[in-house]
Amino acid sequence: MKKTETKTGEEAEVIASASIPLSTGIVGSEDAEGPGVIGNKLVVKDNGAGTGTDVSTGIDWEKDAGGGLEGADKESYAIPFLRVIQKMSPQVDETAAEYMPDAKPGMLLNTVTGRLYDGKKGLTVLPVFYSRKFLKWGARGTDNSGFKGQFSPEDIAKMTAREEIKLVEGRLFEPAPDGTVDVKKAPVFNDTRTHFFIVLEEDGSMSQCVIALSSTQIKKSKRLMALLSGAIINGKTPPTWMNQIKLTTVPESNEKGSWSGVRFESDGFIQIPSYYMAGKEFHDSILQGEVGVAYEVLDDGMPDNGGEIIEGEKF
Repeated sequence: MKKTETKTGEEAEVIASASIPLSTGIVGSEDAEGPGVIGNKLVVKDNGAGTGTDVSTGIDWEKDAGGGLEGADKESYAIPFLRVIQKMSPQVDETAAEYMPDAKPGMLLNTVTGRLYDGKKGLTVLPVFYSRKFLKWGARGTDNSGFKGQFSPEDIAKMTAREEIKLVEGRLFEPAPDGTVDVKKAPVFNDTRTHFFIVLEEDGSMSQCVIALSSTQIKKSKRLMALLSGAIINGKTPPTWMNQIKLTTVPESNEKGSWSGVRFESDGFIQIPSYYMAGKEFHDSILQGEVGVAYEVLDDGMPDNGGEIIEGEKF
């Protein structure tokens, strides 16, 4: 399993040492933490010389880097989802077990650490990977509710051709054996755009996260992809993690209700080598299958409209 080498950092944080993996694992799992991290954040800071020595203790641990993790696989770690707090989210409901006194609609929530970010102020992130999947969900309020798997666009095209999926009211459903579709009971396939990020924290550290966008937020995903594909350095398109992106939240509404959505804006290019290495290591880990996405943790009452919260529905 590849280890992450980070040396010194500027805008976000420099974290870790030459051989501590930035993290590998199941993205979005809410009951574990990644290697070499506290709350999914690497906390061993560089001393400025790139030696990998913990400046608070003077311990030279580099020869033992990665020790203790030999038996770990991708099921052993967690990388959080970033989710937008909505007006109906349990985090703002004083009667809910998930209630957080400091939570407000429009904030961003780290699902592993529970850290809240001001949505207006936003975060600086480095995009490292993109994936488009169709997530199958059983209908809420039925015995068949919950996450039922993920499918590629190619899978969906074949299933549609075989009439195993039907388009009804602008959404994709699995029909009953007799071919009919009850939109209140039939499993649904949600077009979901997943973005993997390195977060550049204000305290000088870096962390990893993933954000899943569907329905009204797909256009935000498309905007981000346009920003990344349109970035040019010396006549070439650089790796996406060369781009600093500002992630904020904004109020949105339509005839069905109001909610908080995401906004992506370009914030220039990184200049710090450790940022580039962190992005590349995360990207390579994903390509090598060392990172998986635990989409099932999203099944918590959030409506199937990718951030659009209709009045009366729960986050």
